[in-house]
This record gives sequence, C-alpha cells and structure tokens, in this order.
Amino acid sequence: MQKAEQLALADRLLDYIDRQTLQLSDAVYSQPVVEYTDRAQAAREHTALFRHQPLCVGLSGDLPAPGHYATHDAAGLPLLLTRQENGEFRAFLNVCRHRGARVAEGSGESRGFVCPYHAWRYGLDGHLVGRPEEAAFAECQRADHALTPLAAAERHGLLWVHPTPGQPLVFSEHLEALEHELAGYGLAHFQPFSTRTLRRALNWKLALDTFLESYHFCVLHKDSICAIFHHNLATFDTYGPHFRLATPRRAIAQLRDQPREDWQVLSHVVVIYVLFPNVVLVWQGEQVELWQIFPDAEDPARALLQLTLYTPTAVLTEKAQAHWQRNLDLVLRVVENEDFPVGEGIQRGFTAGAQSHIVFGRNEGALAHFHHTITAATQS
Repeated sequence: MQKAEQLALADRLLDYIDRQTLQLSDAVYSQPVVEYTDRAQAAREHTALFRHQPLCVGLSGDLPAPGHYATHDAAGLPLLLTRQENGEFRAFLNVCRHRGARVAEGSGESRGFVCPYHAWRYGLDGHLVGRPEEAAFAECQRADHALTPLAAAERHGLLWVHPTPGQPLVFSEHLEALEHELAGYGLAHFQPFSTRTLRRALNWKLALDTFLESYHFCVLHKDSICAIFHHNLATFDTYGPHFRLATPRRAIAQLRDQPREDWQVLSHVVVIYVLFPNVVLVWQGEQVELWQIFPDAEDPARALLQLTLYTPTAVLTEKAQAHWQRNLDLVLRVVENEDFPVGEGIQRGFTAGAQSHIVFGRNEGALAHFHHTITAATQS
C-alpha cells in the first residue's frame, strides 16, 4: 500500500473511532442457506470458480531460486510449481504422461523429475528427457509426452495459475488495480515460515466468511484479540470481485500525537485482502498470512484450508524462530479454537430447517459483496 493510501486509510479509521461508527452498506442482505449445503450449487461453484478462474497459489518466496519446485494439491488438482533456470515461474500438472503417476512430492530443489513408477524423466521445463526401454515407445514421440503445462504468471510477488490446461490467464482490470496496491508491500521478498493444512466440517464460503467482519471480535474473541483491535470497526473497499478490509488496532490512537507525515499506519492496522474467489491475504504487523480456502470435492459441508505464514526476512536464529512461532500459534489458536468451532456449529444448524436465509447487516458489507459476486459468477 502506498504512503498516500495509508494516510487516507488512517484518516477514515480515526474518523470512525471518533464517531463510533463504521462503513455501512445500503441495505441488509439475505443469503440463502441452501448455498452452503446444496450439492448442485457446490458443483456450479467448482466449475465456475475453481476451474475457470485464475487461482493464487502462493507467494514468490515459495520458489526462492532457480531449480526450486513445490507441489500443490489443495485445489483438488495435482499441481507442480517450478522456478526455471532463467527465474521464470512455470506450472504443470504433476502427472506422468506414461501411466499417470505423480512425478514430484513436497518441495525442494531439483534439475528435473523422475516418475517413481517406471522412471520416466522430465526436465525442469517439463520436457520428457528420458525413459527406460526407449525402443518400446518408438511410436510415441517424446515431444508429445511432456508434462502438461498450465498457464502461470508471477505478479508483484503473487503466483497465479489457471487450473485448466490450455486456458490462458486473463486478469481483470480490477485485479490489476489491486495488485498495484499490493506491490507496495514488497511481497516478492517475503519468505515462507510455516504452512498448516486444516480440514474442517464447514462449507468453504463459511470458512472464508469469518474473515469478513469484526462485528464478532469482542464477543467470540473477548479473551484473545478483543483487547488488541477495535470492535465492529473497519473500512471496506472493492476492486471488482476482489476487496480490502482494514481494522484498526487500539494503539492507532498514538498517531494523533505524531506529525501526519511521520505516521506509520501499517503497524496500527490489520489489512485483509480477498483475492476472489478463495484467497485471503492478511497483512498483520510485519507478517503476511496467506489463506487458500477450497471446497471439498465431494461434500459441500467440508473445506480444506492451507495457511502459510510469511516473514519479511529468512528466519535464521532461535530467537526469531520462537518469535514467529508464537505469532503463528496465536493465529491458529484464534481461528481453530474460536472461529471454526462456531462455523461448524453453524453448518450443522443449516440442516435443521430453522431458517431459509441468514442475514448480513449493514455493518457486514464485505459479506454481502462476496456472496453477491459468487451468485453472479455461478449463475452467468
């Protein structure tokens, strides 16, 4: 975020604090419960949102140098992410073109990949470079049996992939405007500290919903983060289907005692970006949290979440390790012990027939925007 935008954001938040209000939407929004439970709706979302749109699959630091690779399976597809010798980010389906076995696991550094089934060998660029019993496959040209590529791009520290082979990456002008703002954080320099994979019994949208309002902060989180943040107070800005929320820490009042040109705004707010459809990027203090939230392929009442915490520099000392581990533990404790148990209870309640709709108040505009955008994308 550029300095001018930070100052404008601080002005808005301090004004909200003075007036004890927040940004309000024009009307209450009713969200059909069936959109969290219906298998047909889940199938429409799977096609429209998770196969036909660009997906953010990480930050540049996940592939820190040429020759590095990482597998990615949270999207329900076997993805292989690579950093080429020239530094280019490329992506492939992690599927051997012989009999379909995975050619890579985990992450690391390699010049290429060897299928564990029959030892077909692929270069870092995906080309088939060797196979035992070559004469037995004389009719199958190597060039026709390279790893299947996916359109991939690296923009301002974000890694993007189109999940469908043969489809190009097309970025909307709205995302380009948001990426200009994200460029101010220097995301390309952040290093992954740790990744956690969570599987929870709630719809993927319900998991994402918990990030989209601070109305619950001093109720659900009264013993954890309530003392840190202002309750039910945030800004909300849209970039087409994508959007940004900013919630002030209580310490933001310290800015009033400083010259405006010296304000260090980002240390006094938590900024949440939703990269539609399923990624939540959180700037908090000096750390970045990337939440990738995916639906279960079979059950609309289950979700898979992948959280990675990134640090501004590599963690090289025991003191730094302990510091960032405490931060990660706090994030997980709040979300896993407080947010998601309530969400799972909500998911079970959806099957009880108590209501046909839930309600998003005028103070929950981000929720209304998110669900309106999903409805538009799945019905078009």
